[in-house]
Amino acid sequence: MRSALILFAFTLSLAAEGPPVETRTFRPADLVELTTLDSTIKLDVRYATANNFVGKPVYTQARAFLERPAAEALVRVHTALSKSGYGLVVFDGYRPWSVTKMFWDLTPQDKKVFVADPQKGSKHNRGCAVDLSLYELSTGREVEMPSAYDEMSEKAYPTYASGGAEARARRDLLRDAMQLEGFFVYPWEWWHFDYKDWTSYPILNVPFDKIVKTWNPPSIDLASARVVDLTHTFDATTLYWPTSETSFALTTLSRGPTPGGWFYAANAFCAPEHGGTHLDAPFHFAETSRTAEKIPMRQLVAGGVVLDVSAQAARDPDYRLSADDVQRWENAHGRIPAGAIVLLRTGWSKRWPDRKATFGDDTPKDASKLHFPSYGKESAELLVNDRKVAALGVDTPSIDHGPSKDFVVHRIAAAAEVPGLENLDALDELPEGGAWIVALPMKIGGGSGAPLRIVALIP
Repeated sequence: MRSALILFAFTLSLAAEGPPVETRTFRPADLVELTTLDSTIKLDVRYATANNFVGKPVYTQARAFLERPAAEALVRVHTALSKSGYGLVVFDGYRPWSVTKMFWDLTPQDKKVFVADPQKGSKHNRGCAVDLSLYELSTGREVEMPSAYDEMSEKAYPTYASGGAEARARRDLLRDAMQLEGFFVYPWEWWHFDYKDWTSYPILNVPFDKIVKTWNPPSIDLASARVVDLTHTFDATTLYWPTSETSFALTTLSRGPTPGGWFYAANAFCAPEHGGTHLDAPFHFAETSRTAEKIPMRQLVAGGVVLDVSAQAARDPDYRLSADDVQRWENAHGRIPAGAIVLLRTGWSKRWPDRKATFGDDTPKDASKLHFPSYGKESAELLVNDRKVAALGVDTPSIDHGPSKDFVVHRIAAAAEVPGLENLDALDELPEGGAWIVALPMKIGGGSGAPLRIVALIP
């Protein structure tokens, strides 16, 4: 009872305190639950039980998180160790600052070398430290090490030279594997490793149940990935905006046998920037924004999420993606991360290249009676300004819906340097969450847009 009262008192005192104030610029936090990346990583989260040096549970959930780069590196360690017959068992990862404060206050002065000073914050608080050991793949049992986890004695030191030779060998195997992926052991605890980029992330005090699940793009093996072409062919049937003065033209320059006896062919082509499967550069709707050749490649090669509104579009050809549609996708798959490419699937590409079916009207030189679905203002603001996506794609002629007269989605995207990818094909072949997108436009200097070849890579 006394211990419970002490813990309760510490919890109350933390309400008046808080993590140290940091003024540096950090990377956005992106905590990833380890078992979502590899379910064969075992968890033994002692702080969610009474089996720890405090003697009471300090976590309400037995979960383990790390910042994404550290989490992905840890998965590589786990995979590498399997060749030696071992896997990783994780005791702790990200730790809310309030727990670090509690540990500090409960630890005797002569043992404080084993806990972090809350006035400085902990690498655990930054999601860049992990406590772990090994388990045998053959039995599933945790291996013996020179000391128990959280043992506050010299046996916990990574340099401890006594004890069983096999236990020391396993400790050293773990250390060597972790160091190869950028983790460095804490000098007083063989189980504690800090990730190399820990200074890039802020101190956090977010409880586990408040950590937002984030969608992660799948790992891709290029040798086995399925490649889906999302590009319409450019030819005489290619559709351009109704007011365009020209369309795609291919002129034969040479075709036939040469004097030397071999066949030779060459063509010249001419086309407007905005037609067929193409990219809208931010400059298209923002005078000081990037032209086509200046768009960073990381915005064009990224994990892709597919938002499906084909059922709504079938009922309403002027349907606009809503913020609620985005929220429903995130409820199912996780928060859309910064840097993702969002693709809006309306089912419209099946109408290609029928002009009236695609645009909703085929009156020559008239763009005043168009009807097709696309993004809405609120969803664009959410995706561009809040989620900070890399690009907006759609299988219709525009990232604004057909009746738009103010092109508000274009203006929102352009102001944030977000390109549009329009007239995409074959989005029905993509899973809603699980592809990498490679969208490479013609690199036109000063271009407001460009023809685009875009593919999806699916595991």
